[in-house]
Parts: sequence; structure tokens; C-alpha cells
Amino acid sequence: MSSSDQFGVEIKPQFDLKASFARLALIATVIVMTLVQAMPALARSYDDVVASKFIEIAVYKDFPPYSYRDPQGAEKGIDVELAQHIAKEMNLDLRLRWITPDETLDDDLRNHVWKGHYLGGGIADVMMRVPYDREYSFQTDEFGQVKNDLVHMFAPYQKERWRVGFDQDQIESLETLAVLRYYPVGVETDSLPDIYLLSVFNGQMRNQVKHFPDLMAAFEALSQKEVAALMGMQGQLQWLQVQHPEQKFQLATVALQGLHKLDWDIGLAVHNNYRQLAYALGDVVEAAAKNGVIEKINQKYGVSYLLPDLYKTTQ
Repeated sequence: MSSSDQFGVEIKPQFDLKASFARLALIATVIVMTLVQAMPALARSYDDVVASKFIEIAVYKDFPPYSYRDPQGAEKGIDVELAQHIAKEMNLDLRLRWITPDETLDDDLRNHVWKGHYLGGGIADVMMRVPYDREYSFQTDEFGQVKNDLVHMFAPYQKERWRVGFDQDQIESLETLAVLRYYPVGVETDSLPDIYLLSVFNGQMRNQVKHFPDLMAAFEALSQKEVAALMGMQGQLQWLQVQHPEQKFQLATVALQGLHKLDWDIGLAVHNNYRQLAYALGDVVEAAAKNGVIEKINQKYGVSYLLPDLYKTTQ
């Protein structure tokens, strides 16, 4: 259809075919991206894993001594070597999924175990270093719904414990936690040690607590005499002690009074629909815990192995 302007000249509507195709392509892209984000990431059953001849295991990146890459790029760590052992025992190739922690563990489980990240990438067959704790497994949200009902947490392979380490150049001995009221203490921001030290002794240590992105950064501050002590996981503190023999860094045996939970078991997690896969993984992990395989892995990194409670009751 055409029209005329005020001078009687016929005007034909212009149709830009190239621009129209570009708009259609953009719309199609948006629709596809929306559909991909709306589709749930699919977990794999035991049969699927075996048929594929590989297993994908999620481990945290830059998290020594548990999972990290050394300066040459080699994959290292307690969790990495246990993942390698699991794959070998199941006669599968190992694919590691290196993950960056989100704001909460619930977010990590959603992103890598049962739903997938909103940016895509699918989910892993199994995730390591999750708490083996009934109380956590059945935590509910504000509506009374179990937060992680689509996650099965199982196969504890290591017990972790909170400890305090100190620099003997600055503190001669640490026989009681109260000594730290007079010395700066490094903690990882928003960690349990952070919350604990801010409140212990009715907040008397509040001004001495110094915050860092991780325990590695806190240790660097200790080596520079910016802090005199650290509080964190025993495994990390022991690894730092081994890695830096030149530093007069010692672990204290002080009681952490008022701490709700001094130690806890660490295990694996899979999608709740795939218990058969969990059973197979659990058998491998239990055997490795009982026959000394995991203990030997820990020893390579200078970490004391604490057997999970589950296996103590069955031995």
C-alpha cells in the first residue's frame, strides 16, 4: 500500500530486509537463552556415568591443601587425590569441575548438584567437601521447606576442626584464648572464626579481629607481623605450617569455650534422585577411610587425619 504527501507525490513504504533479519535473529537468540535458562540441568544416574566411562567431580578452586593448582598448573590437593582414587576404583576417567564458592553453601549445592548456574554449564555428578551433618541436611527455610531436599549428602571422608595458630616471635606461648585479647588475630571474613572471635569474652576481642579474603592472605599478614595469630581449619593451618618452615608458626591447644561445634565431618553430595551412584561412591570412600588410603593422602600435605565418626562406630 502506498500514500501521497501534500504535493501529490506517491510515497512507498521502505522495507529494510537486512535490518529485519537482524531483529529476528536477536529475538530468536533471546528466546533460546531464556529456554536454556529455564531448563533444569540434568543429573546423571549411575548407569549413565558408567556408560559414559567418566565421572565429573566438583572441587573448590584455589583452596589448598584440599584442591588447587600449583605454579606449574598441576592439579593438587587432598580432595583432588581422593577424586582420582574414586575414579580409578570405579574404572572411570576423572573430569574435575573447578568451582568458585558462591555466597553460601546452599548456593554451591544448587549451582553444581541439582539445578545448575543461571549462566549455564550443567552440574557435576558429585561434589566434594560438603558437611555430613543431619542438622544441616534438614535445615528449613522461612516457609518450613527443607532447603536442600534435592541433595543427598553422604560418605564422610574427613573430620575438620577449628584451631588457633600463633607466631612465636610475637607470642611466646598461648595457653589460654584470653591472651589474644592483646594481639591482632587474622580470620577469613564471614567465617565461623570471624563470628566467634567477635563475640567471645563478651566482645573483648572485637578490636583485635582482622579480616582477610582467605586464610592464605591472613598468613601473609602474619609473616609481615601485621597479625600475631590466626584462627581457621586445622588442615589449612597445618599445611601452612609445613609450607613455611622458616616461620615460627605453631598450633595452640587452647580450649575454644562457647564454640557451638568444634569439629565436623566432611563428605560428598549427589542429586537426591541418584542414590545408586551414592552407594557406589560410598563404598569406595568408606574403604579408603578404613584402610588408610585417605590418611596417606593427608600425610602428603602435612595434615593430621581425623577419622569421621561414622566409621568409628562400625570398626
